[in-house]
Amino acid sequence: MRFRTSKHMVCQNRVGVRVSELPIEDLVFSAGGRFLFGAVAGYAIKKVMKIAAVVVGLFVTALAYLSYKGFIDVKWIAMENATRSALTNMAGQAVHALNDTATQFAAHPSTLAASGLPVAAMFGFVPGLMVGFRKGVGVH
Repeated sequence: MRFRTSKHMVCQNRVGVRVSELPIEDLVFSAGGRFLFGAVAGYAIKKVMKIAAVVVGLFVTALAYLSYKGFIDVKWIAMENATRSALTNMAGQAVHALNDTATQFAAHPSTLAASGLPVAAMFGFVPGLMVGFRKGVGVH
């Protein structure tokens, strides 16, 4: 049994499971749109990271200056330990989140198809994200 909707076609394969088939035009435009969205997102992420680095750098510079002038007493060892601990925790949480996501997709490979994410997501958004992230590197 086959019927057409406005956006895509739904049909049954040999086993009787419903399968969504996107026309090639939708796949190309979907990949292009996701590439553009990924590029903008990567560029924005890179710019936000730069601003955060500048703010943190100015804060540490101000602390060093105030400590040098004798206005405050900074415990640099304690600050270094706290920073190291925070960065280690953030990295561990990021790795844990990525592992959980990968485990979910490995355990349920049909999740990708059921979620409505076409293959264009892999060929569009991720390369766009990398290009946008790379373009945010240079000083303009």
